[in-house]
Amino acid sequence: MSDRIGGLHHITLCTGSAQGDVDLLYKTLGMSLVKRTLLYDGGAPIMHLYFGNDTGDPGTLTTVFPFRQDGRKAKRGAGQIDMCSYSVPKGAIPYWRERLTERGVTITRVHERFGQQVLEFEHPDCGLSFELIEDPGDDRKPFVGGGVPAEYALRGFHSWTVKVREPEDMDFFLKEAWNYQPLGHDGAYTRYAVNDGAAAHIVDVHNAPEARSGSWFYGEGMIHHGAFGVPSLDVQQQVKDEVEGLGLTDFSDRKNRGYFESIYVRTPGGALFEATHSLSFDVDEPADKLGREFIVSPQFDDQKEALLRQLNDPFELN
Repeated sequence: MSDRIGGLHHITLCTGSAQGDVDLLYKTLGMSLVKRTLLYDGGAPIMHLYFGNDTGDPGTLTTVFPFRQDGRKAKRGAGQIDMCSYSVPKGAIPYWRERLTERGVTITRVHERFGQQVLEFEHPDCGLSFELIEDPGDDRKPFVGGGVPAEYALRGFHSWTVKVREPEDMDFFLKEAWNYQPLGHDGAYTRYAVNDGAAAHIVDVHNAPEARSGSWFYGEGMIHHGAFGVPSLDVQQQVKDEVEGLGLTDFSDRKNRGYFESIYVRTPGGALFEATHSLSFDVDEPADKLGREFIVSPQFDDQKEALLRQLNDPFELN
């Protein structure tokens, strides 16, 4: 099969409050707020915020559903993407260790994996784990927000980690269905990649046979899915056809998400993957004013003002 799955496009987290996400992603990590909108699925209005670099490029986008107002709690565990890791320049971890500590963010450990320095920390509002990984080969433009100096700033994703109880079927999926190939092992971790393992082209599989199963439904405290880029809708359909031909038929039909056309597959390891084709973020607001207006998804189009009052999850950027 062709090499049709590209790099990491965006990741979607189920978090706690919108303000908690703004405080961590925007104010502390220096991401830009690219879009304010709503969850497309279901009839209950749940906020959907997009954070990334200033233009919302694939490989930088962290999107969040602040689910605390809904009251549903999820549990982390096997069968999920369990870790989102961002790329920072070599030598940046001492800066981030100090910055995160000053801002009340708990650092859980600093260690080495696959020969790279890793700083792991927790989302103060909902407990999700993140990593910063030093990658001297990542020459992408640095993020510009939060007052973070360019020489330490995030560049986008480094990798995501899928936690599984049994790695064999996930190994088959990544190699045969997703064209990600193994690069090596480090303890309980196996690294898979395209594009020779450049930043934002890496998936690590964590073999955790004793881990409890994580939730698959929407709820606070879990990573819901990770999206990978595909170059066209024709290739996207090819992915679906070929993967279903392998017997992996838990694949959605194409869904329009406003800014992407997306299909979703439940992987054998349990994690939910998306193959997505980008449309444009400037379809509903000017490119130089991204993230300033609240955009409602189509099922709520005639209820905008009422929904803003109903959401009751305000946040301040300053």
